[in-house]
Amino acid sequence: MSSGPYTSGPVIVELTGITCPARFPSLTTALTATWESMKLLPLDAAHRDAFGLILNRPRSAAYMLERLAHEPVVTITFTLPDGPHLLRLHLSPQ
Repeated sequence: MSSGPYTSGPVIVELTGITCPARFPSLTTALTATWESMKLLPLDAAHRDAFGLILNRPRSAAYMLERLAHEPVVTITFTLPDGPHLLRLHLSPQ
């Protein structure tokens, strides 16, 4: 993983306990695919709204770029009926 700010390239996303880590060619592709998966989960209204804002708004990629500039792995917790899970997003090794 890079210690510098992310500008482009592949990223890896995992929904712990739900999906295996998946590699995407770009951040925008990863965010779109992750939102499509998240929409299918039995999220409560607050989590659905929050993840919609995080993953599916015009500024979503810029928000994640800002996070990746400061954190090597972006981790966001969400809760399903079976308990807590994590969305993990990080740079893919080149």
